[in-house]
Amino acid sequence: MPSSNRVARATGHVARPGFTLVEILVALVVGGAAILGARSVLGALADHSDRVAAAAATADRAANGERVLRALLGDLEIGSTKDVTFGGDEGEAQFATWCPTASGWKERCTVRLVVLQADSIGATFTVASVLSTGEILPLVERDALPKIQYLRDAANGGAWFRTWGAGITAPLAIGILTERDTLIIRIGERG
Repeated sequence: MPSSNRVARATGHVARPGFTLVEILVALVVGGAAILGARSVLGALADHSDRVAAAAATADRAANGERVLRALLGDLEIGSTKDVTFGGDEGEAQFATWCPTASGWKERCTVRLVVLQADSIGATFTVASVLSTGEILPLVERDALPKIQYLRDAANGGAWFRTWGAGITAPLAIGILTERDTLIIRIGERG
């Protein structure tokens, strides 16, 4: 007979299979810590996913606004209407172009590019287009006040103007400038 069985019979204790209360408490604490750790990891992943989705939405909005601006300036029309000629200054430009409709085709419209201050707290500025239909489309967003300039001649580094008189021609391109960034958009056939 093994010695452990003799001791158990002599003391009156019989060894039963199972866990002690201390072992169960330790297992609960370890399991709870693992669950809390998993919860914090999943929370961090969800936060990161939200930040990635917000950054993607911002990038999509910026790319779409720039695409719309390129299309409006690419379809620019000079001389089609006597009411609207190309003209502008550092804060606003006005011209006639072809705007897309909900039905999928384009129709003549007038566009005013304007610099708007989106919010005074973050000092975010937007170059928006105000269509003749009354629709306002935000196109380009910048942290610093952008200025619109007009390219007359591309030779020798280009001749840029701060204003463009309402004449019968349009500039070669429009530049949206800040201290750190320049966006140059070529104008289409220029009438």
